[in-house]
Formats: sequence, structure tokens, C-alpha cells
Amino acid sequence: MNPPLTTDRKHAESDLPEVQARLEEIVAASGRVQVAQENLARAQALARDHMADSKVRFLLLRLQEAAGLNEGLSGQWTTLLRECPDDLEIVRYCATRLVKERHVEDALALVERHLPESSDNPARLFARAKLLSDIRAHEQSDALFRRLISQHTDRNMRVEFAKRLRKRGLLADAFDVIAPVARHLAPGSKAAELADALASDYAFYQRLEPESALVGKDIRIVSMKHAILHFRDRHLPEQGPEKPVSVALVTGSLGPGGAERQLTRLAGELTRLAEQPGQAPLDLLPKPEKVEVLVKQHTEPSGSAKKQGLDFFLPVLVKAQIPVTEINKLPPVSVSHQSVPEGRLGRLLEQLPPPVHYGVTRLAPVLRTNPFDVVSLWQDGTCLFGALAALLAGAPTIHLVFRGLPPNIRKDRFREEYPELYQALAQVPGVHFVSNSRKAAEAYSEWLGIPIVRFHVLYNGVPDLATDAAATDQDKWRAFQENTADATETIGGVFRLEPDKRPQLWIKLAALYLKQRPRARFVIVGDGRLHENIVALAEELQVTERLLLVGLSNHVGYWYSQMDAKVLLSRYEGLPNVLIEAQLLGVPVVSTPAGGAGECFVEDQTGHLLGDVEHPDLHEACDKVASIVDRVRDDPALKAQSRTRAQHLFSLDAMLAKFLSLCVPVMPESENDECMDMAPMRLMQA
Repeated sequence: MNPPLTTDRKHAESDLPEVQARLEEIVAASGRVQVAQENLARAQALARDHMADSKVRFLLLRLQEAAGLNEGLSGQWTTLLRECPDDLEIVRYCATRLVKERHVEDALALVERHLPESSDNPARLFARAKLLSDIRAHEQSDALFRRLISQHTDRNMRVEFAKRLRKRGLLADAFDVIAPVARHLAPGSKAAELADALASDYAFYQRLEPESALVGKDIRIVSMKHAILHFRDRHLPEQGPEKPVSVALVTGSLGPGGAERQLTRLAGELTRLAEQPGQAPLDLLPKPEKVEVLVKQHTEPSGSAKKQGLDFFLPVLVKAQIPVTEINKLPPVSVSHQSVPEGRLGRLLEQLPPPVHYGVTRLAPVLRTNPFDVVSLWQDGTCLFGALAALLAGAPTIHLVFRGLPPNIRKDRFREEYPELYQALAQVPGVHFVSNSRKAAEAYSEWLGIPIVRFHVLYNGVPDLATDAAATDQDKWRAFQENTADATETIGGVFRLEPDKRPQLWIKLAALYLKQRPRARFVIVGDGRLHENIVALAEELQVTERLLLVGLSNHVGYWYSQMDAKVLLSRYEGLPNVLIEAQLLGVPVVSTPAGGAGECFVEDQTGHLLGDVEHPDLHEACDKVASIVDRVRDDPALKAQSRTRAQHLFSLDAMLAKFLSLCVPVMPESENDECMDMAPMRLMQA
């Protein structure tokens, strides 16, 4: 016999249906991350006395998912599934959580355990097809859906498959799946509405692209392409260099990277120029009158275990009184509430890739309210969300600023949208392709089939670095000096501890170098996700006592001044600021041939380039580091040569002059290929 219920328990149980209903309402209203975060505390308070109920916990976990609070969710879903092993909704959330955490094989195993492929039950196989689709195992899901609709007459299977294909942007495929049953669907039903919408959309896009080009194609990318091409005949007013220009510099974050540093530096120099009385001192170039920075995100994402330093350069901008707008905090404004012409463009804007839609709904309104003559978009991700937004806002001049090798080479950054985006933008007046190295410009040109003459090279502007330091930096160095008092040379690195920079390889180089020159010591300035890995590897290779991990520092010049050579082993680079900075202080460098690294120094005089970027030979690297250390030590004039050349090619004035030359909307169609780049190249050989 069950024990009698207390009054509190009776009250709690009688409240349960109402609590469940209210939680369902809260979850349904929490489609946006920020809204979900705001609603979470209220939902937790509501659920406090009902946590024994599996449905209450299920709804709370869904709200945590919507709020982006990832810590510990996988374990909580697994616990709930153990209690409710037959609940396929919980199975679905468990599987999708595993995929989010990149445990794809575990997610597939979970699906197989609960909905095995060997089943001969059509309903169970239908559920399996949907679940495979939910975890983005699209190839397996599509094959199973097609098998089911070929074997069964259940219209729901076709409708569900068409709905899922449409959600992925595969309009032609979705239309083909639902067309055989479209006329048999109940008028006014959601299925009939889906069929009608697919037929209407398919007819619309057939007027833009040949039928064969739509099959298997994400219609959102087609929409983006044609929305951009809407502006290919736009008229730009003539504007002479005497008219001041307003400039918006747009980026993804203000973290401790080379691109962010360069954008911050450029913003400061443009602001300084804007505040000078009279016309710009640079002949025949427009003077900036307003400079602002718009950044997608500089506050730390909620629920992140480790700070990412997205605001690293924010204090510099604040100190310079440069306005900074965080785009993530702008309210989204739907296309229907923006001043967009009705007709084809409006319809195209309804169906865009998520990043492009983000820019259209958040960035376009602020650029329209606060217009700029120049919208300078830095890095591929920013170009993706910002280019169409800038066109919609009427920006006369748009920069697509590439800071490294293209995403077809950097596979982890590739998105299907990029080729269509850039090839369409190449047809729009006022859009300039800008790279910070000749090497990167050539790589983009080859990838996209856009002539090299369409690309402008804007070399990084790097000021002379101060060599003073904060007390904490001095204390770190003094302690390290005392622990390595026998050192004959200091080999340094300044880079983020991220996979592209290959810090593990750097540690292996240090270990190998110490076998040849055991009295060397090593300094790394920078931080990142691989910090713990680096510490563990240094201990394993027994280099810890000869290695100083400085972490992030605002006094990089001080650390360069302690180095006898600087080593960079990146897989990918644009034009590495760190190599230029080292040269400005007369520090010789050794680098992989990543991006424009070889454009930063004179080979065999102030640095060495390794032979292979993908698989650097560490023995070759050790020999070249030792060689350049000895060479510069024997010939101090090389330090002065290094400084003079770096100051000439990578001065702030040279950067400003080039940037401002790209701020006039009506430009010559292209520069002569030799004029664009060969003159600087000749200077670099000198």
C-alpha cells in the first residue's frame, strides 16, 4: 500500500498538468537564443517542485538547448533516455546532441539501437528515416525515404520527405517527390499548402536558372546569387577625391588574431587622419570623415567554458574613441519590415542561406539608418553575411578583404556559398577584391576564375613596435633568464595556439633543436585552445625547462627584442603580421611558405623560407634557424637592412594611401597586372 500523500505532494501533483502546459508555451516561444536565455530562469523556477517528472525535465532540457547552454547536456539527455527508453523524441535529442558534440558514429549507433535498419515495420523505418535526417545523415536518410516511397503508397512519406528536402533548400528535388501526389492532397491541408508552395517556387526559379541547374542545388544559394546580381547594373555617382568619405570596418570578432589587429590599427589611423584639420595630407586621395567598427560578436558566448578573447582589441578601439557596434546585439528586422522593392528581389530575400539572412536582417537595417560611403568587410565569413546587406543599404563602395588563402584550400572553412557569392559580386560595380598578399590574391583568382587584375593588394601597415613592457612581462622574462642563465640564443614564436599555427610542431622543433644546440631557449607569446596540449607535449619531450609560455601580451615588441630568431610554422597565412613585426625590430625569421610569408623578408639575408608548407622538414628548419642566428650575429648590418625594408614596404602611410585609393566608388575597371604587384615585388627583391 502506498504511503498517504502529504498536502504539499498533493498540491504539486495537481499543479503538474498546468506546469507542463506553461513550460510547453515557454519552449514554443523561445525560438531565438536570447529569448531562450531570458526565459530559462522563469522556467526553472516553474519546474522546481516537479523535477521528478520526465516531461518537465524533457522541456527544460529543450529550453537549455535553445539557449545554447551546452555544458553537461549530453549526460542529462542520456540519463533521461535511460528512464524513458522507448521515447523516440528523447532518442532524437540524444542523437542530435551527440552530433553537435561531433560524436557522429555514436549518434548513428544510437539510431541503430532504437530503430534498426533490419526492421520490416514500415512505421519504424519511416521513423528511422526521419531520425537519420535529424542527425544530418542525409545520404542514408534520402536512400531510405526513396526506398519507402517506392514500396508504399502512404502519401505522408512523400510529404515528410519533400518537407525535409525543402528545409535543406533542395527545391527541385522536393517538388519532384511531392508532385505525383499533389492533386490527391486534401485542399487547405498543410500538405496541400506545401505542394502549392513548392510548385510556385519551382516555377519562379525556373525563370532564373535552367532546370538542370536546379536539381540537387540549394535554392538558398541560388537566391543569394540572384539577389546580388540584382545590383549588377546599379548606378554609382561620380565622386572626386576632394569629397570626404565615411568608412565602416566590419569583422567577425576582435580576438587576438592578425586580421583583427590590422583592422584595429587601420581604424585608428583612419580616425587620426579624420581628426586632422584640412584636406588629407595624402595627395589626390579622399579624407575619412567618419570611421566606425561593426563586429559580429565581441562578448563571450554564454555557456562557454573557456574565454575566447573575442574582445582582445576592444580596449584599443574604446581608448581611441572609435564607435563599436556589436551586430549580434542588434534586433533582427525581417525583410517584410525593410524598405526593399517588391517583386523578384523581395521574393529572393525570403530564401537565403542562414549567414546571409543574418546580415540582411541585422546589418542591413543599421547600415541603412547610418549610411557609409565605404563598407569594408574583413575575411570570408564577414563577406558572406555582410556583402548583400551592404548592397541593400546602398553602400557605394564595398571591400571584400581577404586575409589568407581561400576556403577551397582551407577545407575547414569552406562553405558552398562562397564561389557563387564572389562570382556574383565580381559583376557588381563598386565591389573591390582586396588581399593582403600577392600569393593569396593569386589563389583566390585561380579558384574563382576571376582575373588577377580584379584584385588589389593592400599590404599590412605595421608601426614601429615599442620595446617597453609591463612589470608582469619583465618578471616573467627575468625569472626565465635566471632559470636558463647558460643560454646562447633565444628562439621565439608569436602566434595563437590554434591548429592552423601548428604549435605542436613548434614544440617538436624546439626538442630537435635542443639536441643540436642544447643551450638554446624558447619563448612562445600567445594563447589558444591548444594550450594544455602544448604543456603536455613539452613535458613529454622534456623541453619544459627551456621553454617559456608567455600567454597573451600587449607588449609584443618587448618579447621580440629578447629573440635571436623568430619561427613561424603555420599551415595557412595571409601576410603574417608577426613576420613583419619581427623584421621591424631586426629579428631574423624562419617560416613555412604559408600564404604571403615569403613577401615579408629577403630570403637568405633576413630570413629563410622552408621548402614545404604541408609537411615541413624539421631537420631543415633546425639548420635554417641555426644558420640565420649565426649569420645575423656575425653581420649586424642585416638587422638594419631588415628594419629599413620593412618600414618602407609595410609603413602605415603606405597602407593608408592604398586603402583610401579604394574608397572612391568609380574606379578604373582594373589595374594593369604588372602595375599592381610587380613594383612591390621588385622592391622586395632589392
